[in-house]
Amino acid sequence: MKAPICEVCLKTDGILCPADEKKLQEGIISELDVKVARLLYKLLGDVDVEFRKAVEAGDLIVIVVGKGDVPLVIGKGGKNIKALVKELGKRVRVIEGIEAETTDDIKKLATDLFYPASVFGVNVVYRPGGEKYYKILVATREKKRLPEKPELLESILAQVLGKDVKISFI
Repeated sequence: MKAPICEVCLKTDGILCPADEKKLQEGIISELDVKVARLLYKLLGDVDVEFRKAVEAGDLIVIVVGKGDVPLVIGKGGKNIKALVKELGKRVRVIEGIEAETTDDIKKLATDLFYPASVFGVNVVYRPGGEKYYKILVATREKKRLPEKPELLESILAQVLGKDVKISFI
């Protein structure tokens, strides 16, 4: 399993090795990343799965995994997700991470997160000074189908992408 912490730290509970402890102190990884990585390792073992990061907002935890790894993490009949929900005490959603920051990739990420609501499109908005943020376009009629409040979804996407995100209803 590929994770943000080393294999030794995955297998042991408690303290982290100096390198992973430094990543934690610098904010490269979070306590939640460590906890979820260890839980996934216990559930999946040495399966070829890439865990990238875990993001928490409200009572929802979003687990970002590598391309094609979502079914493996969910497990047959959702057994892995049920175990994660039980251990973490929150709702869990698994989405596929993106390789590049293209609008198509960001649209796919938003579509996975917003399911069953559909995403109309993604705009890149440039602010004075060169900063940019992403505007996710959702049809107004889809608003009631969003799995969470728009502010919560914006927060999750912003944490995953590392950029500001706004949801706009059209």
